[in-house]
Amino acid sequence: MGIMSSAVAITLDPTDPSIRSAAHDLAERLVEDSEVEKAVRLMLIDVAAGSRVIVMRAEDEVTPAQAAGIMGVTRQFIDRLCADGVLAYHHLPNSKHRRIRVQDVIDLAQEREARRQGGEALRAAHVGVCSVGV
Repeated sequence: MGIMSSAVAITLDPTDPSIRSAAHDLAERLVEDSEVEKAVRLMLIDVAAGSRVIVMRAEDEVTPAQAAGIMGVTRQFIDRLCADGVLAYHHLPNSKHRRIRVQDVIDLAQEREARRQGGEALRAAHVGVCSVGV
């Protein structure tokens, strides 16, 4: 039996106790330490805990509103990132509607998180230097 790829989205309702239970049971059956099993196990653990998990292909495209949801920001912020050339997008043919690659959204989210962590490290170092001088 071969594995088929489909563009159809599958939704699992993490508020459904049977979904949570099945996710928990399957997560416990995954015992190997391959990168794939680790990723799937972590997703299943999240679903079992009641979290909503979204799986998308990197080459999929999303609307600005969906990109905002992925990044945890407003659609207006995504609009500004697109206008400033920070986030690549394209218009649908004969339309003003924009689409953004999922991979571009993820890359930008990771970049923002790295900058945030770097800023926190600088602030912590600054506090440490200031308190040493006191």
